[in-house]
Amino acid sequence: MKYHIQRQLTEYGPYTLADLQRYVAQGNILLTDLTRSEGMTDWVPVSQVLGNIPVPVPTPAVPQGMPAYGGQAYTGAGAYGGAGAAYAGAMPGAATAGPVPTDFHWAAVLVIGIVTCGLFWWAWLMVEAAFVRKIKTDSKGLLFAIVSCVIYFVGAFINVAVRVAQPAEPVYWGRLLTVMAIAFWLIAAFRMKDDLESYYNTTEPINLRLNGWLTFFFALWYFQHHFSRIAQWKKTGILEPQE
Repeated sequence: MKYHIQRQLTEYGPYTLADLQRYVAQGNILLTDLTRSEGMTDWVPVSQVLGNIPVPVPTPAVPQGMPAYGGQAYTGAGAYGGAGAAYAGAMPGAATAGPVPTDFHWAAVLVIGIVTCGLFWWAWLMVEAAFVRKIKTDSKGLLFAIVSCVIYFVGAFINVAVRVAQPAEPVYWGRLLTVMAIAFWLIAAFRMKDDLESYYNTTEPINLRLNGWLTFFFALWYFQHHFSRIAQWKKTGILEPQE
């Protein structure tokens, strides 16, 4: 049976009963949080679902400096409110369980790419795809990104070579390869989207939801925005709200 968690009118999950026990033990879910299974109509406290089921002793230790319940993260604020609350719009999982993505502002990626005529964007696509490969070892995003990059630059070389040798000759092959490169770029982007959502809703559950249209048009900068959010969460224990 799967359970959903509700906090500040936002739902998270679904989680198994074992997940609930583990996250309660780790402090990521409170016994006073509301939960509802797929067969329930009303929200009830987590404590009512767990009942007398023993909560397992948490195995991972909370890293030094990471905010925890009852610590400074809630000083001067309600359990779920305040700028310093660990639940700043999303439910953080184990904040140090996985690799930390590169904390680089998406606008900087945009500007540097413009200055370098797009070359930096190709390099940064490899950086992002390589990170996804770290957290999902079976990810095919990096493979498709490499194929896209190779096809694009082969097409660009053909375009230049044909224009130099025969300026009046249409460069059909070069244009076709450019279209193919864009297609593989999109395949890489959506593979990465699926892998990121899978990982950050299971292994490190932060309820990550990536928009398909933003992925289609702005994948490189859209992903980096979320990478920066995740990196800051891992450094501070505070997860900024997902926009």
